Amino acid sequence: MDITCDQDCDMGYIYLKESYSGNYEQFKLKETISQQNIDNTINNIYLQLNRLNWPKKTYRKALNDGDFIEEFQNDLDENGYMKGIELKLTSKKLKEIVDNLEISTFEFANSQFYYIPLARKDEIFSDKNFIYPFSKAEDAYVILSISKQSRYEINKDGGKTNVYAVAYIKAIMFTDKSPYDINYFKNLKIYKASNT
Repeated sequence: MDITCDQDCDMGYIYLKESYSGNYEQFKLKETISQQNIDNTINNIYLQLNRLNWPKKTYRKALNDGDFIEEFQNDLDENGYMKGIELKLTSKKLKEIVDNLEISTFEFANSQFYYIPLARKDEIFSDKNFIYPFSKAEDAYVILSISKQSRYEINKDGGKTNVYAVAYIKAIMFTDKSPYDINYFKNLKIYKASNT
């Protein structure tokens, strides 16, 4: 998995698909962390997942319905699968991602899933968090927190102000049948802006 970050403005991007990554002209490779063997299992995964809220809609539908807005811009492919996450990425947040990035596997809904955490476990499996499938195939999911912090958007028709909660990506999980490649996630590469 590739992460690019510019610590001067605390912005970053997490690439979830190898085919979408690779053009980092203004960034330099600073760190590589390999995790080739995935023998980690999550204890009581059903109990953990049952803590989450499971709305009966896809991530894209929830986004289009205004259930939340994204922190910045998370890119989706034509089928609704997330290609990348744009986020505020301070040095502290980057360290948190690296420290907690322990790929796990578990069986769920008669399929073998891979689990990619992007936050601490207690921040992921909270009863306030939501889990959405990326598509109706339900072969990949995103876990997110929806904060009480809000952003405002002005409607063009009538000048009405709508308030939207901001969603933060905490983890993804997927099967081999999804468009994600577990081998891509086994090598974390961190690229930093050339001037940092």
